[in-house]
Amino acid sequence: MNSLVTSCRDKLRPDASRNKVKKNGPLARHQRTWQLQKLTRKLSLGLLVLILLSGCGWLSLSLLARSDIFQASELIVRGNSMATKQQILEAGGLNRRINLLALDIERTESLILRHPWIDQVEVKRRWPSTLEVAVREHTPLALINLEQDGDRHLYYVDRKGILFAPYAPSLDVDYPVLTGDSFAQSLRGMTLAEDSLAGLAIELLNLAAQGNQILPVQAVSEVHVSREKGLIVYLVDHPFPIYMGREKMKTRFHQLVQVLAQLYRQDKVKQIKEIRMNYADNKILVANTGT
Repeated sequence: MNSLVTSCRDKLRPDASRNKVKKNGPLARHQRTWQLQKLTRKLSLGLLVLILLSGCGWLSLSLLARSDIFQASELIVRGNSMATKQQILEAGGLNRRINLLALDIERTESLILRHPWIDQVEVKRRWPSTLEVAVREHTPLALINLEQDGDRHLYYVDRKGILFAPYAPSLDVDYPVLTGDSFAQSLRGMTLAEDSLAGLAIELLNLAAQGNQILPVQAVSEVHVSREKGLIVYLVDHPFPIYMGREKMKTRFHQLVQVLAQLYRQDKVKQIKEIRMNYADNKILVANTGT
């Protein structure tokens, strides 16, 4: 009896090899082929839908870019002082026919930066029809008398030592003038090298531009750059030279402020013939007309 039951169990038990054959049989291969075809059709359909949506989106954007819906009806320029609004808009090729969707912001900003007075610019869209241009202009610190091709030309130079625009006589503003033998060796492109004598002159004027009451930058008429003598400063109201040398500019500037303050208090500044801040180590020479 037991042997009969065992024999029946053996006959009913699934045969692994037989199942393996069925899985690799024609029916199984047909099912896998059908599933693969079904998946391929779904992917193809999804890709076709994506292409159609992309095409519709591109077509919609193209139509909107040609329409008047997002046409700039208001052009705003902020931060300009020396450059006019019209000059900035013309530099960027901007007008009221510009479509905000079609506008290339980066290209527009690069075009505006070509204006000599513009240091930084940011163009923003204000939907649906306003375009805002925010600029930061170069701040002139001085004028520099530069020799080019045998002729001398005046350029505005900012606090970073960048020569950014030629002098315009129509601008009724006075600045200190940098003069000297030659600035060619001091220039890196259109920027004065910080480690040059011209760079020291910029450092000196930046110190004066901090708002010192005794020696403001407006009181400086000229800074002469000399290879032999270093920097020589001339004031607007007094003709005597002030020899600053070629080193310790920050220290010597503050010492000069103290010297001038004392001369003003004693009402002796009109008698001064020259001041030598570089006379000797830790010594200053103040010569008057009587000595």
